[in-house]
Amino acid sequence: MGQPRIIEVEYHDFLKILQHARDSQKKIDKADKEAWKSFVQKHKVPEAGMAVKAKGGAMSGKIDAVIIDGAGTSDGYYMYSSDDLFCLKFEPG
Repeated sequence: MGQPRIIEVEYHDFLKILQHARDSQKKIDKADKEAWKSFVQKHKVPEAGMAVKAKGGAMSGKIDAVIIDGAGTSDGYYMYSSDDLFCLKFEPG
């Protein structure tokens, strides 16, 4: 298992990953508080650091977050801006 890391993901690739996760029910939204909290704690996701880094890369300041869990290599915590076509991913490692 590798080290956790934050990477930039090409936005249009992210959209394909997100659609596949929706179709296969591997997407966790913030509204699912229990599953969200479980993933964040289990993988030690630095949510505040991710938000700062994402806002630095997105000019509009409107950032959304989603978790993909159980989809294999696409698993991770994503922060993205649809306005700025920008996406970051936290890979648990």
